[in-house]
Amino acid sequence: MPGPNAAPRAARAVLCLAALALGTAPAPGRTPENLALAAGARVGVVNLLDPEVTHFHAARQVQDSFLKTYTLDWPVAAMLMSALSEHLRQQGLSAVALEAGEDLHRAREDCFLNASLVKSVPKECARLYAQLAGEQHVDALIVLGPGLNNGDHAGGARHRDLPEYLRGWCFVTGAGEVPSLLNLSELLLIGVSPKGAQLAARQWGGDGHDWTGYRAPADLKAIPAAQLEELKPLYAAMLKEQAEALLAHLTVVR
Repeated sequence: MPGPNAAPRAARAVLCLAALALGTAPAPGRTPENLALAAGARVGVVNLLDPEVTHFHAARQVQDSFLKTYTLDWPVAAMLMSALSEHLRQQGLSAVALEAGEDLHRAREDCFLNASLVKSVPKECARLYAQLAGEQHVDALIVLGPGLNNGDHAGGARHRDLPEYLRGWCFVTGAGEVPSLLNLSELLLIGVSPKGAQLAARQWGGDGHDWTGYRAPADLKAIPAAQLEELKPLYAAMLKEQAEALLAHLTVVR
């Protein structure tokens, strides 16, 4: 029968493993160490991605190309929870939906679009993440935010034939009969310890599937809302793939 100090010793062991996983940023090309959490830990899920889809039309003549962003009523936070919750539950963890809060929303540009997230998050963002985790009593955070089609975000997967300013969820027409879907977003796994919040892993969205069933609208610059709604399950599937790849960097210690 375990002695009276067995539980505290187990808890300390988990904290040590987590500290090791968070202590150093992975070198380029090296497989990152997993973030270790105790069974039953609470993982906060935060969305900072706007419910938007950007259409970029790449015409043969550059002057005929155009870009238009559509604001949709998609519940992106709920889509993110759906992509994560079952997998976390199967691992013995609890997914907790969290509101980002005003400070984190204000800092989104610096925490995502202006940041290079290959190794770490900016100091001020780490402070905000640690503050949110402390207020909500969670042991880690998973945060979704917009990325850009550039080297700092997409790395070698960036599309050199497309503008670097493309961000978030996009689709591209003009290159073929079927539009290509892009998931230009960052999904971050952030560990929280007494030392603060540190990046444990990131997952770039990358290229998605083609827009199956696409029919060219009467006006390419005004795609009907009902047709845009066809994209919702496609982006939900892309988000689920992104989430599962990120969760591969999470280890549960029992």
